[in-house]
Amino acid sequence: MESWIIFLWVFAVFWTLLFIIRHYLPKSVDVKPFLVMWKTTRFNNFIYRLGTLGKSLWKAFFTFGIAICAGGAIYITYVLAQNLFFLFFKTENASPVSPLIPGLTISLDLNTLFFFGFSVAVVMILHELSHGLAARAEGIKVKNTGLLLLAVIPGAFVEPDEQDLVKAKKSSQTRVYAAGSTTNILLGIIALVILANAVFVLSPFYSTTPSGVLVVQVGAGTPAQGVLQTWDAIIDINGSAINSSQALVQVLNATKANSTVPLTILRSGSELQLNFSLGTNPTTNSAFIGINSINYFAPNAPYFPVTLPFYFTGTFSWLYLLSLNVGLINMMPIPGLDGDRFSAILLQFVIKKEKLSQRLSNVLRWSCLAILVLNLVLSFSVFGLVHFG
Repeated sequence: MESWIIFLWVFAVFWTLLFIIRHYLPKSVDVKPFLVMWKTTRFNNFIYRLGTLGKSLWKAFFTFGIAICAGGAIYITYVLAQNLFFLFFKTENASPVSPLIPGLTISLDLNTLFFFGFSVAVVMILHELSHGLAARAEGIKVKNTGLLLLAVIPGAFVEPDEQDLVKAKKSSQTRVYAAGSTTNILLGIIALVILANAVFVLSPFYSTTPSGVLVVQVGAGTPAQGVLQTWDAIIDINGSAINSSQALVQVLNATKANSTVPLTILRSGSELQLNFSLGTNPTTNSAFIGINSINYFAPNAPYFPVTLPFYFTGTFSWLYLLSLNVGLINMMPIPGLDGDRFSAILLQFVIKKEKLSQRLSNVLRWSCLAILVLNLVLSFSVFGLVHFG
């Protein structure tokens, strides 16, 4: 059965059962169609203490965040507007814009779900914690904190006292609205820097040059099934050294499809020789193994696992992808996002006439919503469901 059909069945059963038993759940759990929230005040004291500690530093940091978020909002709006133009007129230059939904656009592979789940937790917790810290630094009360599940996407929230927030200075409100995305954008940049220097970071434990390709997934029904195993390292095919993913592609392109070739692998630290029957790649007609792989970096000691570079780079890749995109898109002036109130306040600073600033806010709000929605709809029309992982 197709994975998306299984996903829809599990999704429907889960939300149906949750809605049926909602009256038996604690009062702190609020269940609505495709939204469940758990509210608590248990973490308020922690936020108060941390927000009060170094209050002036938090204010300075989130003031800097106003500039980051304003620039980020302009940047992501421009990128999406340009992509929308490409989707209409130059589809070869367009990029797919797709929501991340487990089972539909995200593979149900356990490694992918781990990377996605861990990254979502880190991104959302830091996002909401930042809102709470900014609110506390500005003297705004925090009513509740908690966890939520929107359809299939987990999250967290910090709920400032709305009356306190409205009464606060415009500069204080702006810092609070910018806080979450400021942290997300900076986290995304930090993750990218670490990812770009992953070889250096791991160099005390692993070789700095690849010496093979590491099998991270064996495709069902492919030549590799039943022959190769996850975490095998391919180091030679038909007498040609395989020292990188690029070398693997070159050797397979130069090898006759459906032929049997000698294959040398490392399995649990031991070298093995295999006679491997290649298949045919359905898209390129070249020789085909049927694996997902990354570069293999040999451990400097036998007790360092060969899996660590994969999980290290995978974790920071997803942190970069999610944190930067959440931070940027959240600052777009779209109803329901922090950028909506953030941009409205900034317009009030620039344009003193209240009616004019409100009209411009509405034009900006609905224009940006149309840009995002059209990107999603046309991306699906042009590219279909885009799969990650």
